[in-house]
Amino acid sequence: MSKLLVVDDDPEIASLLCELLELEGFQVETANNGKEALEKFDSTFDLILLDIMMPELNGLNVLSQLRSKCTVPVIFLTAKDDEMDKIIGLELGADDYILKPFNDRELIARINALLRRTRWDNIANDDSNLPLQYTVDKLTVNRKQQSAYYDDQYIDLTGTEFQVLLKLLENGGKIISRDTLSETVLGKEFIPLARSIDVHVSNLRKKLPPRSDGLPWIKTLRSKGYLFIIDSHDDLLQN
Repeated sequence: MSKLLVVDDDPEIASLLCELLELEGFQVETANNGKEALEKFDSTFDLILLDIMMPELNGLNVLSQLRSKCTVPVIFLTAKDDEMDKIIGLELGADDYILKPFNDRELIARINALLRRTRWDNIANDDSNLPLQYTVDKLTVNRKQQSAYYDDQYIDLTGTEFQVLLKLLENGGKIISRDTLSETVLGKEFIPLARSIDVHVSNLRKKLPPRSDGLPWIKTLRSKGYLFIIDSHDDLLQN
């Protein structure tokens, strides 16, 4: 049974969410503000539903503090149809967001997609066609350890950023569409105006150190998707 933390200062919304989620078989705890959320959170939680506008600490501040110590999946629930809040949230490491009022089935589908992805992340991939480790320039990415290093320096990535990087590496030297990235990493259909995948890729570009060969890591191909750059010297596939 997956354990969720619902963080919302509106008691009615929190109660409705608890009822919905418990009917779906989840174990649920609630917090009425950001400060209480940080006090309650521990490693037993599998996912957090987090409101943005709250007293004590808002959702963006809560997320920033969470991301300094863990990669638990976070979905923003917000009534604010503000593009900048969504972008800031994704840049801070949110995995998804959904606007209030929300469709119950869509919310459950988003939660299950993130939980499935997290479970897949924690299982060693036994497919001999997929390497456990990738090396490009001085970048080393290990699928089993869920780690990324450049020149032996650890790169701090969120769970979603790591999965985006992994999917790009799996398709190194080939174009991968935004649709494919969104469906395989976020578990949802790509919506151009939402920009979720674009923000995660932008975060990767910021976090990856410059390549020693002067090439870019990721090239954007308008209307086509993304291309992870490799050259003849890159030992892309390692078992």
